[in-house]
Amino acid sequence: MDEKIKSTVHKIKLLAEQNPEFYQEMQKLFGKTASASDVNMNLNIFSDIAAIRSALEIRANASITYSFVQNPRLRDQLIIDNLRMENAALNLQDPEADRFYVFCVNAFYQVENILNYFYHTVFPEVESLLKEIEDATQDEKNDFRFRRTGKEQNVGSIPIAHKLNAFFNSYLPEEGSLKWSIGTLRQVRNEGEHRCDIIRQEKDENNNLYKFFKSKTFNYVRIDLIKFVNAIEYKLKNPDTEEKIESVIKSKLPSACYVLLREKSVLLPNKLYAKIKHLDNGAKITLTITGNKINDVNEL
Repeated sequence: MDEKIKSTVHKIKLLAEQNPEFYQEMQKLFGKTASASDVNMNLNIFSDIAAIRSALEIRANASITYSFVQNPRLRDQLIIDNLRMENAALNLQDPEADRFYVFCVNAFYQVENILNYFYHTVFPEVESLLKEIEDATQDEKNDFRFRRTGKEQNVGSIPIAHKLNAFFNSYLPEEGSLKWSIGTLRQVRNEGEHRCDIIRQEKDENNNLYKFFKSKTFNYVRIDLIKFVNAIEYKLKNPDTEEKIESVIKSKLPSACYVLLREKSVLLPNKLYAKIKHLDNGAKITLTITGNKINDVNEL
C-alpha cells in the first residue's frame, strides 16, 4: 500500500479512536454497528487523554492512543509518554537538539513498555518467555545473544536489547531499517543528553548515534514508532499459528544452512542443523514454522 494512503488511514483510525461520534459514523459507513463496549472504550480513552493533557499542561495531541492495551494504568502511562513526546516537538522555545532528545527518550519509553506488554501477554509464563527470547536471538553474535543468568523473574528482568532483537527476528525479520531506528532510541536514552550533544558536535560519520541524528527527524521517529506499535497491535490481535510447509535447502555450509522460506533464503536455526547436515543443496525438506520462526525441520 502507498505510504501516503497508509498515513491517511492511520489519521482516520486515530480520529476514530479519539472521537466517538466519528467512530460511530465510520462504523455505519462500512456497514458495521459499534457495540456499547466499543463506544464506551473510546469515550474512556478520549476522556483519559483530555484529562492527562490538562493535568500535565500539554498542548500536543496524542499521535498514538494505545486503545488496544487492556491494562488501564499501562495505557495511561503510554499516553503520558506519547503526549510528552509530542509536546517536545511543539516546544519551540527550546533548542531543536534538546527537543529531539526528549522526543526520542519518550518514544523509547513507549517502545519499552509496549514491548513488555506484548511479551507478558503472549508469554505469561516466565519459562516460555525465556525460551522464546533464547530461540529468537540464538543466531545473534556475542552480547546480542540472550543467555539466562538465573535471575530472570519476569519480562522486566530481560534486557530490552534482547527483547527488541527477539521481536524483530521473529516477527519483523525484513524490517532491518525499522529495527535500527527503534533500537537506536535505546542508545539515545542510555547515552544521555550531554553525551548526545557531544556526538553531534564531533560529527563522526562512523558513529551510529551520529548517523541517527543526521538522518532522523521528529516525523521520521514518529512514523517509525507508529509502525512498531501497529506491528505489536497486529500481532496481538492476529497471533501466529504453527504450520508445516515444504521447502528446499538453498545453501549448506560446514556449520550453517540456508533454506527457502516464503520465497526468501533464510538461515536455519543452529540447533536444527544436525537434522539436515547429511543432506545436499536442493534437498527437499519440511519446515515447521510459526509466522517467520522456524521451529523444526525434517527430511521429505
